[in-house]
Amino acid sequence: MSIGMFSVLPVPKQHWEERSLSWVIPFFPIVGGFIGFLWYVTTLFATVLPLPLQSVTILLVPFFLSGFLHLDGFIDTADALFSRRNLEEKKRILKDPHVGAFAVVAVICLLLIQFCIIQTIVTEKKTTVAFIFIPIISRCLTGMALLNMKPMAETGFLVMFKTNTKPVHTFFTAVVLVVTLIIALITGGSTVLFALVTVIVSALIVMFYLNREFQGLSGDLCGCMVSVSEMIGLLFVAVI
Repeated sequence: MSIGMFSVLPVPKQHWEERSLSWVIPFFPIVGGFIGFLWYVTTLFATVLPLPLQSVTILLVPFFLSGFLHLDGFIDTADALFSRRNLEEKKRILKDPHVGAFAVVAVICLLLIQFCIIQTIVTEKKTTVAFIFIPIISRCLTGMALLNMKPMAETGFLVMFKTNTKPVHTFFTAVVLVVTLIIALITGGSTVLFALVTVIVSALIVMFYLNREFQGLSGDLCGCMVSVSEMIGLLFVAVI
């Protein structure tokens, strides 16, 4: 159910169970694990391409595998946030399916920055092991935020998934987070670990800022959390 909701990855058996809704968010980081593994594999096979095509391919893979879901959330959030309107107007803009000028400028900046980051990683032969773990960590923080913070609206997918959630669901997500950090330290060393710490810190900053600005969280705001925190994690890999 989580794979079907948060990615374009095919699942052998498509089955939707109402009694399992409370586990969709806790398994969000596991979806990130599949995306991260395929992202890392892409970095290995993309070496046969010319450098610019290599960077563009690596750039697009996580967006494509997530169905551009989180990038869409970033775009909607940017439109609402940079409008600098009052709370109700920002919420209306957030739900508006039309794309405004602020959104266009913001997504161009995000993609350009991330392209430069990946180009640096590829050119200077930085470690790409972090590509496996960054999508997991970003989704751990987002999952815990979704489970424990107030939804912006009283209806929608987020409210549906939060129904019947308990502390065990947050605990499960926290365990995934800790185990991922340990495995990352063993396989990638301190550089990868610190990159993941920057993902955690940036996700927390974005989460609290957006929660303050919109008085609650939504799927779009969490998509923005994922997009920004992953970019910051990659930036750390590129500059260290």
